[in-house]
Parts: sequence; C-alpha cells; structure tokens
Amino acid sequence: MAESSIRFDHVGVTYLGSSGRRVEAVRDVSLDVGASQFVSILGPSGCGKSTLLRMLAGFLKPSTGTITIGGQTPLQAREDGRLGVVFQQPVLLPWRTVQENVEFLLELKGVAKADRAETAQRYIKMVGLAGFDKHFPSELSGGMQQRVSIARALAFGPSILLMDEPFGALDAMTRDRMAFDLLDIWKNDRKTVVFVTHSIQEAVFLSDLVVVMTPRPGRIRSIRPIELGRPRAKDDRLRAEFTEYTRMFLQDLEMEDGVV
Repeated sequence: MAESSIRFDHVGVTYLGSSGRRVEAVRDVSLDVGASQFVSILGPSGCGKSTLLRMLAGFLKPSTGTITIGGQTPLQAREDGRLGVVFQQPVLLPWRTVQENVEFLLELKGVAKADRAETAQRYIKMVGLAGFDKHFPSELSGGMQQRVSIARALAFGPSILLMDEPFGALDAMTRDRMAFDLLDIWKNDRKTVVFVTHSIQEAVFLSDLVVVMTPRPGRIRSIRPIELGRPRAKDDRLRAEFTEYTRMFLQDLEMEDGVV
C-alpha cells in the first residue's frame, strides 16, 4: 500500500460498561482509504465513529481485526509522526500564545527554535491567522482557536490528518466558513484526511468518499464516492447531484436495520 493508505480489516471493539456488562461498540469494519483521499465517516451518535478514529490514532486497540497504515500499526505511525489529530475542542495550552501553541509538538520533537518558528508562521498564515501569533487562546473566538489546533496538527508534518467533529462546537456560519478553509488547506497539502461528522451536507461537500455507519454496534452501512469534481464552491451545494447525494445518505441513515 502507498505510504498514507489506511486499511481496516474486520475490526471490532467490545468493552466493559459501567454495569460490568460487555458492550459491543464496533463490529466487523473493513475499509480502505487511499493516499490523499478526503474520507468522511458519517453516522448517528454512539455508532462508533469516534471509536474508529481513536483506534486509527493508536489511542485504542481493536478487540478483533487489524488496522494498518502503510503497513505499520497506528501506534507505530503516530510515533513516527505520520498522524495529526484534531479534536472537537481545540485543547490549546492557555498560557501559550498562538505561535507557541503551534510550535508545541515541534518543540517536543526537538526541532530547532528558528526552524519551528518558521514552520509555525507558515501554518498560522495558511489557516488565516496572520497577525494573531502573539495572542493567547482566551483572546480568540472558538473558530479561531480551532484554526490554531489545525495549524498545530499540520505543522508537525503528518501525512494523515484525523479530525473528530472539529467544527461541532461552532455556530453555523463559522462552521460553514471553516469547511471552505479546510478544503483550501487540503488542496495545498493534499494530506490523507479522515473526518468524523454528524452533518450529511458537510460530508458531501468535503469528501471524496463517505462512509455511513449503522447504530451500535457500528458497522459500515454504505460507502459512496462523491463525484462532484474539484475544486468545490458554494454553488455546488445547489446542484441536483448534491441534493441527490444528500437524499441517499439520509436514506442510509434512516434505515432501521440491516447493512447495505
């Protein structure tokens, strides 16, 4: 497989719930993600979307099956710096400026001060925060804080970006603007992106491929390529093809049982 390609092979997760009962969160998930693809995982709350992302990040081991990233385990890939993770909340260090937050992972990696400052400035500019490098997180809006989080993940130089509902806590207008910004960033770097979301429209607009999960235990209900062409613009959401994709995914999500 290519360096940034991902493979889930019959992956399942079972854990002990608070009552001591075994809970099956994910069942028999098999999926291939190609290098430089933008893939969204779509599904209802509790279906295992974030669990899949945590396994892919190497934070959680599958109970059954395997996950490989270019032949490596997720933990190996993360330790090699091939994975960048953006969470729903920015998780910034409040005592550090924007510049210092973006530099943080590079500092841990042992990158020289001048080099990490130059890299941080490049990604601060890329996410539209030029001039805010000396600001602290408390001085930024929620959307700006999330931009810092994305810049920090990108500055580390990963080939794969994992995003767990990164816009979920934002208002509708900011969320919409961040989606366009993310496409611009992806166009520049062409990293492999795995993006978890509840929003059908967001998944269709951003993605090359959309994976729909069933309710728990999470299984793959459908995998559909999005053939809207690139680059994408606001008006694409008014096209008949966009509406048809939205209808298909809504139908997938409303199925009561069974897997397509």
